[in-house]
Amino acid sequence: MFITGIGWVTSGGVGKGNSADPFDFKKGALPDISGNDFPVNPIFRKGRLDRFSLLGLEAIAIALKDAGLYEYNIKRHIGIVASTVFGCLVTDLDFHETVTPENNTLPDPNLFTHTLPNIFLGYAAMLFGLTGPNYILYEKESRGHGALYSAVESIQSGECDIMLAGICDVEPPDGYIYNDAFRPGAIFIMIENNPCDKQNYGKLTVDKNGNIYLNNLIIEDIESCVRECIKKA
Repeated sequence: MFITGIGWVTSGGVGKGNSADPFDFKKGALPDISGNDFPVNPIFRKGRLDRFSLLGLEAIAIALKDAGLYEYNIKRHIGIVASTVFGCLVTDLDFHETVTPENNTLPDPNLFTHTLPNIFLGYAAMLFGLTGPNYILYEKESRGHGALYSAVESIQSGECDIMLAGICDVEPPDGYIYNDAFRPGAIFIMIENNPCDKQNYGKLTVDKNGNIYLNNLIIEDIESCVRECIKKA
């Protein structure tokens, strides 16, 4: 398996692997997300997306561009798996505020649409013609090892030849306690089983103990994977 694309939106900025964009995954507020990387689609209105969905979809779009898989004529069997710590909790709480009797308001149908963490994966499938499996994993830290391992496993089992693996989290809600290592942001990498002569960032392998290697270096999380890819690039 080979990594062929990288895209990220973090507090350090927005970028892709095959560019001069600096990669900095650190604590802090995320930048405004424009959605300018989304393709034009008459039935898709980005203004309705919650911030969590905007964040994840932006990073996916950038990774697809970096891998040369942004545009398509026929649908592709490409899957997505993403790890998250808080998921769409911020959106859930905002929706809850619209249904509490004290506010004397009607439930917000737009917020309700985004009260599942995998909604942005559905948007990605619709906009980019992706027909592979897509799902969300919850992890205690923003590492993404579970998503990376699951994507590799899907390719090894023959379920899918191309997978996007990543992490996605907006800033946690006020008053919520979280691990000191938590950092908001979205990072996605494209993994292909057989990219032929296509440019790639390195080879992924897995040993019998489940350890993941990139160019013979053990990879503990999505961040270290991206840093190693950029170093090679």
